[in-house]
This record gives sequence, structure tokens and C-alpha cells, in this order.
Amino acid sequence: MGYQFKLQESLASGVRRIAGEQLSQAIQVLQDPEQNRHYAIHEVRKRFKKLRGLVRLVRSGLGEEYTAINVWYRDVGRRLSRIRDAESLLESLQALQERFPDSAYTELFAEFEKRFQERKQKVVEEWTDLDQELEQLSAELQQAKQRVENWKIKGAATKILKADLRRTYERGAVALAQLHQSPNDELFHECRKRSKYHLYHIRLLNNVWPTILSAREAELDELNDYLGDDHDLAVMTQVITGKPEAFGTSADVEQLLTLIRQQRNELQSAGLKLADRIFAEKPKAFAHRIKNYWKLWKKDRTS
Repeated sequence: MGYQFKLQESLASGVRRIAGEQLSQAIQVLQDPEQNRHYAIHEVRKRFKKLRGLVRLVRSGLGEEYTAINVWYRDVGRRLSRIRDAESLLESLQALQERFPDSAYTELFAEFEKRFQERKQKVVEEWTDLDQELEQLSAELQQAKQRVENWKIKGAATKILKADLRRTYERGAVALAQLHQSPNDELFHECRKRSKYHLYHIRLLNNVWPTILSAREAELDELNDYLGDDHDLAVMTQVITGKPEAFGTSADVEQLLTLIRQQRNELQSAGLKLADRIFAEKPKAFAHRIKNYWKLWKKDRTS
């Protein structure tokens, strides 16, 4: 896998290589004339999230450059969010239908699928300059790839990794503690974001000790499925309740919202139990442990 550090490269060269690969993949999918635009947008946004996870892992080494880099990829990703958000509603509805396959809900799901499809189509039609936007983005990413070659990561690798692993992990642990105290959609979303960045960090460092970190990565993947599915259903709830008259009868709306609440309760319960295990270690101890794994791994290169 390309989204991992390699033994023979320095931290700085690894960061530049991985960032360049992510940008190359994004450019490739944007320039493919046979590629479905919705899929292309989804893939490009995924690359941006991975890039933001990468720079977070070396934030202290990037220094003042970090904020500009992070904000640029955040804002560019948001430019593509309109169609992806509309597509996510349909995917979430399909997952909900699989969770509640009873034939009594067949017509209900069919009606909401029709409404969501119409909503997505409207977004596509209103975005009249989408092709031009994607062409412009491809050119911008070519320039961004050139800028990556000049990224400087200053400081000792172990010091950088320890500081920034701890920062991201600690923010996840704090979000989780706050979530237990006052469960709400905003805090579930915050916990989701922090656990996702933590997942990227573990994925980047997997080669340091694959046996241990692959297991943690799998648990984080599962956690992010729970929290991601819950977030998508939260967005669906907001869309429906924001303009309920656009989604059929009040009885149909309430029936779907009831199914959503039931599914969200299950996802949140499973997610919280898993998150408690993942973030059980103290941030300082966790960061120190992974730093030592890195040191021992790099020692293998010279022994």
C-alpha cells in the first residue's frame, strides 16, 4: 500500500512521496473521460482527507506552513461537497433498507429513494459549470503536487511523531469523554472526525509493527463505519425535518424517522463501546509507545 511510511525513507521524504501519490491519484481520476463524475468527486475528496490526515501527523514539523496546507485542502474539498452529500443520502437510504428488509417498508423506501434521486438530479442540473470546475481543479492539483516537493519537515522524526500522534489521539479522547457526558449530534460528529484522523495515522505507521497496528486499524475501521453511518443518518434527519413537506405525507416522514432513530441508537451504542476501548490508553502513554515502535523499526534499518 502506498499510504504507509517505508523503512528506507526519512519521515520528510515519506511525507512528500505519500502526498504526491495521493495527488497523482486524484488527478488521474479527474482526467479520466470514462469515469463517472460522482465517483470521481468521491475519490478526490477521499484523497484530500488522507492528505489532511498526513499533514496532521507532522504538524509540528511543518510549522507555520501547516495551517495554509490544511485549510487549502479543506476548502477545495468543500467545493465538491454538494453532489457527494446528495449521493450519500441515497447510499444511507439503501443501507437503512437493508437493515429493515420487511416488505411492509418497501413502498416507503421506494418513495424516499425517488425523492432523494430528484433532489440529487436538481443539484446536478443547478451545477452548470461542474465539468469546468473539475477541469480547473485538475490544474490546481498539478500545481499543488509541485508545491509538495518543497515541503520541509523540520525536527527529529520521533519528536514530531510523538507530539502530533498525541495531539490527535488526545482530541479524540476528549471528544469521547464529552460525548459520554452530553450525547448530541455535534459531539458524535466531532468524535467521528478525530477517530478518522487517528485511523489515518495508524494506517500511515502500519509498517512500524504490522501485527499490532493492523489490528488497531481494523478496530478503527469498524468504529468509523459506525460513526460514519450514524452521521449520514443524522444528515438525512436534518434534510427531512428541514422541509418535511417535500418528502411525502407526515405519516411516511414519521415512519422513516422512527426507523432512522432505531438504527442510530444501535450504531451509537456499538460505536461508543468500541471507542472506549480504542481510546482507553492515556494520550501521553499511547504516543510514547508508538514513538518507541518507530525507533525500534528504524533501528532495524541500520542493524
